[in-house]
Amino acid sequence: MNTNTLCVYDGPSLRDGVRTIVLISGYDTPSINTKTGDMLQSYIMRADMSPSMAAAIGADETICGLCALRPIIVKAARLRGSTAIPCYVDKVRGPDGVWQSWAAGNVETVTPQEAAARYANLRRCPGPCDNERQPYCKLDHSHLYAAAYPKSGHSRKRCAAIDHATTPLGLRDGAYGDPATVDAAIWRALHLQGRKRTSYTHQWETSPELADMAMASIDAQTWPDVDAAIVKAKALGFRWYRILRRGEQPRNDERMCPEATTNGAISCADCGACDGSGDRNGKARRLIGITIPAIT
Repeated sequence: MNTNTLCVYDGPSLRDGVRTIVLISGYDTPSINTKTGDMLQSYIMRADMSPSMAAAIGADETICGLCALRPIIVKAARLRGSTAIPCYVDKVRGPDGVWQSWAAGNVETVTPQEAAARYANLRRCPGPCDNERQPYCKLDHSHLYAAAYPKSGHSRKRCAAIDHATTPLGLRDGAYGDPATVDAAIWRALHLQGRKRTSYTHQWETSPELADMAMASIDAQTWPDVDAAIVKAKALGFRWYRILRRGEQPRNDERMCPEATTNGAISCADCGACDGSGDRNGKARRLIGITIPAIT
């Protein structure tokens, strides 16, 4: 069995009823995602075909809704002369691999509560170290994708052997797929108190119940009037996350993602600010947005 991955949901999509699975990966091997850093990665996928196939034929609406960054929508827009950009999630590097393992029958199915219990004591790998003890940690969370993107991770046992990992491991809701396409109770069961996590939904207009735990994902392709969308998101109680347009600067009620301003020195695993509008330690939070630079 693939002990690095667990299936926490196998049932209908809330979007269209098509059989959908949620896989959580990263239990044994730290994530090599250079932006997020080491977090458990959750993948929301159709059960009947790989993510890359679903995206190619437009069947990804089941798990992505009507997001205008879906590849088939962007392809059609470009045929009309648009300069639309596609979703930046690499369907092959992460989602396809875990889906194939599940499809081969190698992934155990557990409840979300059991999945949470299994990572309650896990600690995240902070990146490379120069400790002389062996085996040493080689994971390079470099921002330079082309030059230094790590080809593979390593066992968490390496980190434990040299006391390299001490910070509690966090969770990324929807490394692929929209968390709103499955029951919110799944995510709430997975969220452990005090853990850094991230969550984003393009379906925020119809899923206000997610405001406390997820960011409203806003982009100018889906919502050409971005300012109006932000007003609506705020009215629904959401903080938001959006891709800036080329040459655009954040609004006064927005902050640039620390990963972008530090050239990758601060990862999502370090920050954890994109975790919705829910109270932290009983304190109300300002409804502000997090932005990332335009994707070119």
